[in-house]
Amino acid sequence: MRTIDSPARSRRALLRTGLALAGGCAAAAIPTSLLASARQDGRRDGVFDVTAFGASGRRSENATGACQAAIDACTNAGGGTVRVPPGEFSVGTIQLKNNVTLHVEAGATLFLLQDPAPQFQPGRRAMIFAEGASNIALTGRGTLDGLARYEFVAMRGVDPEIADEIAIARAAGLDMRRYYRVGVQAYICILNDCRNVLLQDVSILNSPLWAVRLNDCDRVHVRGVSIRSDLEKGVNSDGIDIVSSRNVTIADSIIETADDAIVLKTIGRDGRPARPTENVTVSNCILTSSSTALMIGTETEADIRHVLFDNCVIRNSNKGFGINVQDGATVSDVIVSHLTVETSRRHWNWWGSAELCKLVLKKRTPESRLGAIRDIAIDTVVARPRGTSTITGHAERPIENLRLSNVDITMLPENAVDKRATDALQLTHVRGARIRDLSVRWVEDAPEPKWRSALALRHVAAFDVDGFAGRQGQRNADQPAIRIEDSEDGTVRNARALDGCRRLVDVRGRSPRIRLDGTTRSPSR
Repeated sequence: MRTIDSPARSRRALLRTGLALAGGCAAAAIPTSLLASARQDGRRDGVFDVTAFGASGRRSENATGACQAAIDACTNAGGGTVRVPPGEFSVGTIQLKNNVTLHVEAGATLFLLQDPAPQFQPGRRAMIFAEGASNIALTGRGTLDGLARYEFVAMRGVDPEIADEIAIARAAGLDMRRYYRVGVQAYICILNDCRNVLLQDVSILNSPLWAVRLNDCDRVHVRGVSIRSDLEKGVNSDGIDIVSSRNVTIADSIIETADDAIVLKTIGRDGRPARPTENVTVSNCILTSSSTALMIGTETEADIRHVLFDNCVIRNSNKGFGINVQDGATVSDVIVSHLTVETSRRHWNWWGSAELCKLVLKKRTPESRLGAIRDIAIDTVVARPRGTSTITGHAERPIENLRLSNVDITMLPENAVDKRATDALQLTHVRGARIRDLSVRWVEDAPEPKWRSALALRHVAAFDVDGFAGRQGQRNADQPAIRIEDSEDGTVRNARALDGCRRLVDVRGRSPRIRLDGTTRSPSR
């Protein structure tokens, strides 16, 4: 018996045929009258279903054109929701437009098109893209999968950022191969110059490049998202990159990525200078990274200021948080608070040594401008790191006004053969450091041979350490718990030596005006 299709079903079939012939990229290839009918079929109370525009929900078919046609119809109608129902949809680049919410329902997956590979336009190398759009959203409990692929081959050149770590790995006899990206190279989401943006509840998997990149955006809210990439292989698969954007909140999200989980940068674009990144809060997140969970830099062409990282759990990360200024900008007014951090060493090619934090000011090249890091507060942190945490200014410009309070560090042995850890916390080239209630303990089951002091100050001026408790790395060893070298105008008071400490404080080098419990003391060496 022959089945007679309804007019709506026939229109959808013709749409699928037209979209396939157009390569999924140009809805203009479909007759205008047919698109108009699809808009009527697809629109229900402001909701435009991509299946009404020709998407079949079969992974083998290119759904790019159907999804774009639904978005275009939605924005032309004044806005609404584009619905992606349960199913599998292979897409290239989908462009969000004004007043459109792309809602990917539970059970729906958008896969980055692989065969044939999509032809990305310049600056639009992404699955989800928007340019100059307002009032846009990506929501739903569905999934966006970038299908990232990698190869394990010999190292190509030396990364100058980790040159010392590479040398240590080679000396330890490690395999010097590493993973590199292959296959289709794209971000999952790029938003340029967008306003009033919401990303909520979606899951992003296996992004070949950064999962979410915000360029020059304003008023962005990210809530309840889940982002995951391969922790061993996922080179350049950052979670969320906030680039030259302002008024951004990230909350209640779980991010597990090989590269930085959440990172703030400032980068010029399209021939215009970089804009500041400012007014950013990250709260109530659970983060894992094979590089850095919470990061600022390295790209710092304009200032980054007024940043709050608060109430986060960081587990199984190669570094807890970091600031790396190399391009002449000033990073200031940053608060890192209420964190629990547990680190784990990764393969040598990742940036990080399982430390709680790394703050560094330097020049990318000898010709680069020298930036600044100042007004940084680190408060209420419980950490179990395996590497040396460092806060390092420049000889010509120290880090200024550093406050560190209520920090509890328990040093764990390194879970790697290429040993790097020495002191628990090092400050170098810092002016104006206030340290309150710092506690440092060391796990004694397997002490590392390079472990030294709990706190090391070198070229630090105008410092005040109050309420320290700890000892050196190896019980009854000769190293002091606190080592002060070539520093000046500092006070150590209310310091308490824990069991096994032979020397609490050692002052050496040219270190004038150092007071221990209110008493000035001459250098010991």
